[in-house]
Amino acid sequence: MTVAEAIIGVLGAGILGLLGFFLSSIKSDIRALGTRLDRHEELLGDIRERLARIEATQEAHGHLLADHGRLLADHGRLLAQVMGHGERIAALEGAADAG
Repeated sequence: MTVAEAIIGVLGAGILGLLGFFLSSIKSDIRALGTRLDRHEELLGDIRERLARIEATQEAHGHLLADHGRLLADHGRLLAQVMGHGERIAALEGAADAG
């Protein structure tokens, strides 16, 4: 074996060693990222559940507002009827006083 072959062999072994070190480092980083991704997926699931509950609450509030609007309309109609009765009573009382 010549000196050049020995140097090439040592450098090759060193390069393979560094490559192994970098690959194991990359592998551990990928695992760490996988763990973080899992955690973010859990958080995203929680956010989706909360959003679904908020949407259901908003829908329920929409129904309540619609019911409230109908009640107000009914109340306005009844108030108009009562006012009409009051006007008729006043007219009858005025006719009785005049007669």
